[in-house]
Amino acid sequence: MTTPVPQKYKHSRPSRQREKSALPRLSMSVFGLIVAWLVPNMVMAVVVLVLNMLPVREQVGDLTPLLTIVGLAGLIIGLPLALLINRVFRHQLNHSVHVLGYALIGLLYGLAVLLAETGGLVPLLIPLVGFPAAILLALGRLAAIPLTRVIEPEIDVEAETEPVADTRDKDTQRPSM
Repeated sequence: MTTPVPQKYKHSRPSRQREKSALPRLSMSVFGLIVAWLVPNMVMAVVVLVLNMLPVREQVGDLTPLLTIVGLAGLIIGLPLALLINRVFRHQLNHSVHVLGYALIGLLYGLAVLLAETGGLVPLLIPLVGFPAAILLALGRLAAIPLTRVIEPEIDVEAETEPVADTRDKDTQRPSM
């Protein structure tokens, strides 16, 4: 008794993986991530620094802890979630979905102020951190649109088409009847 030769089937695992990635995807460069995430975080830090230098400091108090909280929120909350948004919505070609995702990340910066358990008026500044961060991150993602590109999937023509049997007569090269 002999063992039959293994046959390759059309729907083997590698071809199924090719079919899954048959959707176009949105890809953002490293410079796009810098514009969409890092620049808004830096602008937010500058805003907090400017607020700390205003004469309102006697009434509100020292906002230096807020600078640390905003920086840590950007690093601990903002960066992983920005990367997650880019990964989850990679097949979504509509940029407004990405912009809204980044705005949601910015709103979560306000929760970082609440979780920091700082006393005084700082917990009252949750909307003053979350809303500007949301607006800045959304504007950063809008500015990063030119730094994104759509990657079209490569279609394997050989795998898609099956070979057609040659029905011509070999001697005369005419179609056989």
